[in-house]
Amino acid sequence: MRNREKAAIIVESPAAPSLSVGDVKGTAAVTGPELKQLRQDLGEAIGRPLSAADMAKLCGLEPKEGADTIRRWEVSGPSGPAGKLLTILAMASDRHPILENFNIFDRWDVPDKERPARKAEFREKMRDEIHERLE
Repeated sequence: MRNREKAAIIVESPAAPSLSVGDVKGTAAVTGPELKQLRQDLGEAIGRPLSAADMAKLCGLEPKEGADTIRRWEVSGPSGPAGKLLTILAMASDRHPILENFNIFDRWDVPDKERPARKAEFREKMRDEIHERLE
């Protein structure tokens, strides 16, 4: 396994328009149909389709029952920490503008002209993270 930096973000901010807002504290939640779309979007982002078993692996679910759990969640939506994890993984896809909602690059110490490249680099790190989790 190669040595590299890992991206770590705690999601306690309003969700992007493509994902619904969860509880009153502002944590992000994902509905069943959004999860199904996210699986397609992440597959597109990494260059190969993701199966329900792949999504289960990304969520840290047990291999034996994980795919069935994902298929159930694609109807009812995931619960607890899995919903938060999925909103983080969504940042790998250009279709989910979560980065803009967190403004992690729109700070005084990041020059305007560097922001697009830094966002692209971050998304690429998220894609690498997905590839690594699937190995």
